Amino acid sequence: MIVRYLKRAAIVLLVLIAALALGRLYQVATESLYAGERKPYLQVLTTDSVTIRWQTEDDETGVVRYGLSPDGLDQLAVEQDAGEHHELRLSGLEADSRYFYSAGNRAQATYSGDEYYFTTAPQRGSTDPIRLWIIGDPGKAGPDAVNVRDSVLEWVGTHPLGNTTKIDLLIGLGDLAYTSGANIDYQQALFDIYEAVLANTPFLAVYGNHDARRWAYFNIFTLPENGEAGGVASGTEHYYSIDYGNAHVVVLDSQASDRGIESDMYSWLQKDLQANERIWLIAAFHHPPYTKGTHNSDSRRDSRGRMQDMRENFLPLLEAHGVDLVFSGHSHMYERSFLIDCHYGYSDTLDPTAIIDRGSGDPAMNAPYRKAADPRSHQGAVYVVTGSASKLDQAPIDHPVMGHSLLELGSVVVDIEGLRLDARFINDKGEVRDHFRIEKSDDSKTRDPSACDQQSG
Repeated sequence: MIVRYLKRAAIVLLVLIAALALGRLYQVATESLYAGERKPYLQVLTTDSVTIRWQTEDDETGVVRYGLSPDGLDQLAVEQDAGEHHELRLSGLEADSRYFYSAGNRAQATYSGDEYYFTTAPQRGSTDPIRLWIIGDPGKAGPDAVNVRDSVLEWVGTHPLGNTTKIDLLIGLGDLAYTSGANIDYQQALFDIYEAVLANTPFLAVYGNHDARRWAYFNIFTLPENGEAGGVASGTEHYYSIDYGNAHVVVLDSQASDRGIESDMYSWLQKDLQANERIWLIAAFHHPPYTKGTHNSDSRRDSRGRMQDMRENFLPLLEAHGVDLVFSGHSHMYERSFLIDCHYGYSDTLDPTAIIDRGSGDPAMNAPYRKAADPRSHQGAVYVVTGSASKLDQAPIDHPVMGHSLLELGSVVVDIEGLRLDARFINDKGEVRDHFRIEKSDDSKTRDPSACDQQSG
């Protein structure tokens, strides 16, 4: 009798577990979809090509008309099949040239106007100025996100770089859609907030923990897994690299990919960094190797050890190949390190010699960090945590490698001009609350790479 009862109870339990699993699967699947309009956004821009994506409520055959003047859209790209999701690759373009475009169907150009344009990447070897905009954890729609956006756009509009106010790349450091990574969350937090920027600025996406809760991320974004934008092909959209001007940008996946030194991502990164010939090396991934913010990089229980894995396994490799600047989000505040090298342990094990240059200690930037002009092993990097593009948390922000930390909403603008890099944290009130500079020159004092006990090649 008891045995029969236990068998029935076990069957009921299994049925309940199966029902819950199916219910969860149904929720994940349905929330990964979005039925509605999504205006055009740019992906995978190169010297001679760009991908344009958009979405319509009804099935249509997508058409993009484009040309070198807004009144001369004399070239045409047409999809083969009708659908709601549209993606067209324009190729055979001229480098470093502004093109105007419209997107729609065979009957009409649904999206057209002054905001629909793109500028192809500069030729290989170009040292023309470039501007990057880094938004960390922008996934919460609301007035805070709007204020962060508008503050940067206003600042950029009054501070041209060279002879232009354009932004060359927009980089999202993960957690692009709170709280569950549902497709509608991407629409409200990213595409609605940044639609005017995404129409003319290519977007690079980083995979975060909230993005991983649904299946929408990899359906929404087209990322350069085949090396089409420079760098070595990774064969996956989880991690990739691009070349733009005299900068090489590496995007890593600290969320879902294997983070071990025997992993595919590590092996790919070795090959990619060995092949890099650009002056500036910038890396981006979601989980920060150093933070005392929303998250604590000293705690292996925090984020299941992802921060430690990136610090212990990937920083030695990046630093061995001369990385200059590393961006992460995840902690919802701003933290910026000194110029540091070879610290891969917990904060209480920091060797003072790992801090190569403390700078002036003045957020108004009176003294630049200095490095050699050619990429060299273990010459120091600046680590930036900027995860407050849409939300702000309270925390001690007292990690010893950090030279300046702020409990403020904001994002970062990076300007690169030849051998000089300027990075500014601009808060939601339009104030530049941190500004640091890295300068490279042939006569800069270099550090002996053997000083690092944990070199990695």
